[in-house]
Amino acid sequence: MGVVSATSTEVEHRVEYTRTLNSMAAVLMNRYGNVLNSDAIDSVYPEKVTGLKITKTDLIKLDLNEYSFNVQSKLTYIQDDSMQAKALDETFIFHIGPLGQATITSKVRNKETSIEVMSLAKFNHDHYQTREFAYTWLAYLDGVVLDNSIKDKPWFDNAEYTVKIGSKEIQGSILSTLAARKAYLFKGGHLLRELEVKVKALEGSDDVFILDLIIDWQGVNAAGKSVLAKIHQTITYQLEEHNQWNVISIEEEHLLPDIAPWQNLLC
Repeated sequence: MGVVSATSTEVEHRVEYTRTLNSMAAVLMNRYGNVLNSDAIDSVYPEKVTGLKITKTDLIKLDLNEYSFNVQSKLTYIQDDSMQAKALDETFIFHIGPLGQATITSKVRNKETSIEVMSLAKFNHDHYQTREFAYTWLAYLDGVVLDNSIKDKPWFDNAEYTVKIGSKEIQGSILSTLAARKAYLFKGGHLLRELEVKVKALEGSDDVFILDLIIDWQGVNAAGKSVLAKIHQTITYQLEEHNQWNVISIEEEHLLPDIAPWQNLLC
């Protein structure tokens, strides 16, 4: 954790930006996950999509609570028993509700081009499911409870949440740990920088995983001092029936913060 200079206006902008981005990203990850799960959300996508990779994104604020999110992607799909590929350029218009929830109000297919087939196997439903969870979790940390509410999950009251900041350690339920954590990260926002999924080595079990997150946080602590933090979160979870997540524990460690700017919107 480090101290940086920030005005109250900059902090408010950070709060608005991260709440908005994480909320919109969670909705988009859910949308693309459904496309890859053969749960077609509309007829503009092929029926048998085998992989979808986001290649470029751009976020523009249009008006109060209205945003334009442009997404460029490549997808592979099966048509007439052969593999095909397309490059897509789509723009989603989002409305942000009073509690920070993002809703798609319209979408435009700007461009669609047939391209050479490539391997996108790793950009599958699981790829987007983990990212939907990560962005939903970060939105929750920033005070936004989405429709797919983490707080309503059976594991929410049982998972143990540990935070280590230097020599200090906080341990308890999610709610109790977050309450104590606010002394250090009082007002600001979380941005996802890296995400990796690992299989947890447990004898006789192949359904327990670790979600590794690297997160930037910027804002002020409870004393009003500006703070810049680099956070490493390790979320251990079990995949249950129908791909439902059961989070077992969350471990958070604060590393030396990065000062260099980050360019990508989504991971």
